[in-house]
Amino acid sequence: MKKAFFPGCLVLQRMPQYEKAARRVLRELDISLENMRRAACCGAPLESFTDRWLYLAAYNLSLAQRMELDILTLCGNCTNTLLRADRALSDPLLRLEVNERLHELGLHIEGQTLVQHIVEIVCHHLEILRGKVTKRLSLKVAVTHPCQAFRPHEVSGFDDSPQPQAMRRIVELTGAEVVPYEAEYDCCGSTLYLADEKLGLEAGRRKLDSASVADVLVGACGNCQLLLERFRGLMMADDRESRIPMLTLPQLVGLAMDIDPDELGIGPATAERLLRSSA
Repeated sequence: MKKAFFPGCLVLQRMPQYEKAARRVLRELDISLENMRRAACCGAPLESFTDRWLYLAAYNLSLAQRMELDILTLCGNCTNTLLRADRALSDPLLRLEVNERLHELGLHIEGQTLVQHIVEIVCHHLEILRGKVTKRLSLKVAVTHPCQAFRPHEVSGFDDSPQPQAMRRIVELTGAEVVPYEAEYDCCGSTLYLADEKLGLEAGRRKLDSASVADVLVGACGNCQLLLERFRGLMMADDRESRIPMLTLPQLVGLAMDIDPDELGIGPATAERLLRSSA
């Protein structure tokens, strides 16, 4: 199976380990990723002040259509933006207007484009994954869900929006114990942080504090991962040992596949700490 790969700006620029692990793990599931050359931002940062965000999202959708491939994403925000754009473009008049601009670039959009987050893709391959797990992990895992990949349900059509379970099912297949915690389904703070730094930090602090019952916090979104890592640094600058380690979902799955941590972008210190906890 081949997918058009749309990792998102944050992952491309700030989180190479997430992309590295995703490519490696998906290869084990017989899913190959083809880069969307000349892809642009999904359009989400523009949405708060212009309707033209839709043109940017449509541009990316049209690139995938030209490749004749469905889109696989690593970011909840990107997934949500592209899904909503695809839904909006079902309006013939709007699609005509957008295509007038796309034609200037030699592009065209017609019909719908399937956009799926990596969590959804892996969930559709659980039986294959089950056969690939050769090193069951004895870890206590706190999950932070890529909430925008599932909301609203009428757009995503996948999982339960208020309390998604897909990531829990994947993590449980690795042998790890999914630990419930008070702020599991709360916002990570990344979206709030853009509007109100203090409020965003408080949301991040609440999530990290309540997730500290686990050995590791596992996410699957560029926004969540980057902002929570930043919060960890700000809140625990003088106490590195007490910081809960963070992994992306494909990194955790890769460890359960007994893939070398270096191939998953996991540093030696983090790998040693987690494997020691899992022993």
